[in-house]
Amino acid sequence: MTKPLALSIDKLESLAQQHAKKAIAALAEVVADESATPATRISAASAILQWGYGRPGGKAKPGDAGEQVIRLTWGEG
Repeated sequence: MTKPLALSIDKLESLAQQHAKKAIAALAEVVADESATPATRISAASAILQWGYGRPGGKAKPGDAGEQVIRLTWGEG
């Protein structure tokens, strides 16, 4: 049974920011690792670019009101 982890967006952002430098460093290592598969390297590069520049077409337009729902689960699914 999975247990939902209830975190506010602010708490989730804070946790992510605490680990951002290590996460970027780990992704950069994968991008530079010539023994990694091309798909793995591209995935890591894509993540870095999305964090740095945002997702193409992912910017909200002025006046758009949307709700962001994030659900984290752990355990057996």
